[in-house]
Amino acid sequence: MSDKKFLTVSNWRVISCCCWTFSCGFSDAAPGALLPFIEDYYGISYTVVSLIWLANALGFIVIAALSHKIQEWLGMRKSLAFGCFLSWIMYGMVSSGSNFAVVVVGFFFGGAGIAIGLAQTNVYLARLEKSSTYLAYNHGSYGVGATISPLIATVFVDRGVPWNFFYLVLLAQMVAHGPNVWFAFQGIDNEQEVEDREDSASIQLDAFTSASPGVHASGDEPHIMIQALKNKDTWLMALFVLLYQGSEVSMAGWIVTYLLDYRHGNPSTVGYVASGFWGGLTIGRLFLTPILYKYFGSRRSVIVLGISAVIIVIIVWVVPNAVAAGCLVAISGILIGPNYTLLITMTTRIIPRKIQVISLTIMTAFGSSGGAIFPFFVGLISQSAGTYVVLPIFVALYSTMVIVWICLPNVERTNRSSQAVGFEKWWLRVW
Repeated sequence: MSDKKFLTVSNWRVISCCCWTFSCGFSDAAPGALLPFIEDYYGISYTVVSLIWLANALGFIVIAALSHKIQEWLGMRKSLAFGCFLSWIMYGMVSSGSNFAVVVVGFFFGGAGIAIGLAQTNVYLARLEKSSTYLAYNHGSYGVGATISPLIATVFVDRGVPWNFFYLVLLAQMVAHGPNVWFAFQGIDNEQEVEDREDSASIQLDAFTSASPGVHASGDEPHIMIQALKNKDTWLMALFVLLYQGSEVSMAGWIVTYLLDYRHGNPSTVGYVASGFWGGLTIGRLFLTPILYKYFGSRRSVIVLGISAVIIVIIVWVVPNAVAAGCLVAISGILIGPNYTLLITMTTRIIPRKIQVISLTIMTAFGSSGGAIFPFFVGLISQSAGTYVVLPIFVALYSTMVIVWICLPNVERTNRSSQAVGFEKWWLRVW
């Protein structure tokens, strides 16, 4: 493939990833604005309506358990198309407005579809030369979709359109994405097979040249799934994403209900706070991520952003005015936005290439499980304690996330920390 043709195809693939991720954000942000209307439509409690997130998490967990087989069976191109197909099933079931059990099952298929696609797009973009920029665009696209979604959903329900019809918009989007990713990623599996062989040959050469006399590199490597499961950093990153998305989606999903219950927000306009949160997140991902990555590095940026976000949310907790709280929620979105993208840029530096797909699938499954399980627990606790619990739960989750991040290797300081001693060694390990 000529350089010009390769560049054109690569751009098409990046755009396809961004478009698909846009729809994921569009889908994930919808329940935050639609939740009160879903509760009224079915006459159900906070606890019962939270089952949609639990089903979504189950879909991610199933895909994580099968990720090594899916990669072998389908490869990247077919995996992306299959993820779109599972999303078609979800939006078809949810848009029917049928029994609530049907809606819950639909969210299971949606979780499975997003889990497959998200891991593949992250792996593809993280391996490109300008990975931090492309990942910022991709996850920024998620934020754009998540920003627009509550706005459109609020307009729908304000004008008397049944809440479930909103998912027809998503069905149309995903029907368009299926053929797009199928044609855009034509030949991708052959290309990556060549790259993997080259990397493998390079690793074997390094092992051969650095081995002691009489010692030879073994060709009997453990199965990649076992290697991924034994990799400590995979689990630390998975825990990070679990806490990150758990706090993020809990905030986005319940902040509107909290403002209605405790800050007496206007029911006709308070839904826009969810858009403000996702809008802030989008701004953070698109504009802050490249700057922070270039001048401060991923390590320090996540620590500073994490602590700042916790402080802002504590202020939201104590501010009695709905408008002020809504503005602060948007600011917290700006601070939260870059962290996921910064993590992905670190993944390819910490996780060995041959287990990156499996590791990223595990991380994605954990993340989206967190984005489903913790909102469910917020709903469960809110049933008896009230929806204000979303704020202290966010603070606890996000603070723990920062601690987990500090436990990861500081690959940005590896050269200096190896020569340092005492306090300096500890400082370079953390900062």
